[in-house]
Amino acid sequence: MRFLCVLLLGTSVARAELLCPGTEITVSGADPATEARVCAIVEDAAPGLAACGLPLETPLSLTLVDDLPQGCLGLYHCGEGRIEILSPDLLTQRRLPGSLFAAVPGAPYFDSIVVHELAHAAHDALPCPSGVCLATSEYLAYNMQIMSLAPEDRAHVEAVIDMGERVSHDEISAMVLFFSPDTFASRAWAHLNQRDDPCAYLRHVAKGDFTFDRAGP
Repeated sequence: MRFLCVLLLGTSVARAELLCPGTEITVSGADPATEARVCAIVEDAAPGLAACGLPLETPLSLTLVDDLPQGCLGLYHCGEGRIEILSPDLLTQRRLPGSLFAAVPGAPYFDSIVVHELAHAAHDALPCPSGVCLATSEYLAYNMQIMSLAPEDRAHVEAVIDMGERVSHDEISAMVLFFSPDTFASRAWAHLNQRDDPCAYLRHVAKGDFTFDRAGP
């Protein structure tokens, strides 16, 4: 899932693709039923992403794969319009006990990872005013991932987050992301839910009005 892992990958093998109806998004690397399921996730997620400032407007390929670097469950390749995600069974095996999403059942967890990577892809198509948008992109992706969960599954995530503790803007950074992605995601979700209108706030972040990254030189 981590955006950082994109730097570690080589070129993936080309496979037959399924074009998701009404989109420029293709899915490959799995059996027809799983590929169709991914298209259904895309269809369900697209309106929510667009409403929060992350429309899926550029061609995108999504491949189900059998392996990714250690610690990665899915990733988006910056500038390439390409996502790779572990197949549902492998993703369940790779999930760490005690992690932020550990109590979320396998099927909705897989769906949420697809949404996470779609958010990265949508944000990559937008300008990055600060020059570096790593933490900002992850803020958007983790929040869209959690937002996409059904209320009962979201409750599992919130059960391990102190939702009442105020989170300042400065507590969300690339440094926190590097050292503890779960801490980053927890703070991002708590911070977003302390805004008056979370989706409107995400639109501002997506536009570059707010950033969680320091501007480059």
